[in-house]
Amino acid sequence: PPVATYLSGAPHLYPWLAAQLYAQGGLETVRAFSFACVIVAMLGVYAASRELFAKRVAGLSAAALFALQAPVLFLSRFATFDAVCVALLAVALAHALNSKPDARWISATLAGCCIGAAAVIKYATLLYVPCIVLVATLIVERPYQLRRGALTALCCGLTAAGLVAMGTPGELLQGFMTTTLARSVTSGGESAGLVLFAASLGGVAALIAVPALAMLSAPARWAAIVIGVSALLAPLNHIRLHEFVSLHKHMAFALVLFTTLAGGSMAALVRWLIGRWKAGQGVITVTVAAASVAIAMRAIVVPTIDNADRLFRYWPNNTQAAYRALAPVTDPKARFLSEEPDLGTLYLGRQAPTSQWVHPYYFDYDGARGRSPADTAPYRAAIRDGAFTAVVLRFGPQRAWATAVEEELLRSQPRYRLAARMPFDLVDGPGAYQLWVRSDAPGAELVK
Repeated sequence: PPVATYLSGAPHLYPWLAAQLYAQGGLETVRAFSFACVIVAMLGVYAASRELFAKRVAGLSAAALFALQAPVLFLSRFATFDAVCVALLAVALAHALNSKPDARWISATLAGCCIGAAAVIKYATLLYVPCIVLVATLIVERPYQLRRGALTALCCGLTAAGLVAMGTPGELLQGFMTTTLARSVTSGGESAGLVLFAASLGGVAALIAVPALAMLSAPARWAAIVIGVSALLAPLNHIRLHEFVSLHKHMAFALVLFTTLAGGSMAALVRWLIGRWKAGQGVITVTVAAASVAIAMRAIVVPTIDNADRLFRYWPNNTQAAYRALAPVTDPKARFLSEEPDLGTLYLGRQAPTSQWVHPYYFDYDGARGRSPADTAPYRAAIRDGAFTAVVLRFGPQRAWATAVEEELLRSQPRYRLAARMPFDLVDGPGAYQLWVRSDAPGAELVK
């Protein structure tokens, strides 16, 4: 399929940058870049909350709360499009909230440029463009509102257009629909389950944010309302689609907005404690402070550690070994079938380039077309003909597809044999990589 609709964002931006980083220092270098982006996002949340509530303690509280969220910890070691766009969203929000007369116009410009770039780098960030434009408009007094909002929108559009023009504009415009608004459901679920999952990852921050709305006066209150409503867009979109995949990552975008508001609530608590202490009410101050710390540990820190651990255990930890076990059967004529062909290219490199891998989403064979994992006819026909040198299954998000392929492989024995089974434990239970090889393939006896 067109690369720009297959990936989460413009293929000529983050993927190119990640490839350069990978070439310099491997996967850990790309992960380090994600970590740096999350640090920038934390600083952006600090600046945004400080601007909104005009209190440094609000910024510090917001940044600390942001850093203690499971999706944020997860993205800090996840080499994907998301971390850089979370950072750009946070920086854009901080500039949109800056209403100081001497920085009014430059901040509007920077806010637009940041969110425009983010929307092209990862399509899903386009959901937050209206938030940044509206916040930049509402946060200032008249007569500057419309002019400032228009400047932000113009800079956003020009930045996005410039980045899109570097690639393939038609495909990029399709990308937002196919990956965000009209994406095909990979791992469906009931609305109630999605709501509970989203609440487990960001519910506490959202609850803390609510009282902050009452602490602001116009125009800041209207900007805060826009921020709060916009924070719900990503989870609501997943609930609308009944899609679990990527919800945990997209909650990090929502948490940029929720924690910015939550900083005001926590700052109010700190100010109240300081007031009680200065009034000589030491016992009350210590008691409330101790209770607040205990509640924070129970409601934020402990769940964060547990949720972050669970998020990291959604994927096997023996992937590298599984794919590198296929090295004996790699040659220029070999062809491989896998649920995750990108991993085969990553771990086998030039031994098995992308052109030799077939995935569940798009495959034409002998007159049969497979344009989704539900269309298994071409895969089954290819297996019957022995078209694949090896097949890698793990029964992940495309479990139904993998089951259909396994059934055909079992029927095709002894042409195909199960060469290796590599067990792993995931958050939803045990599993295993299955490595099937064609029995007559050169080197097949060495796959184990």
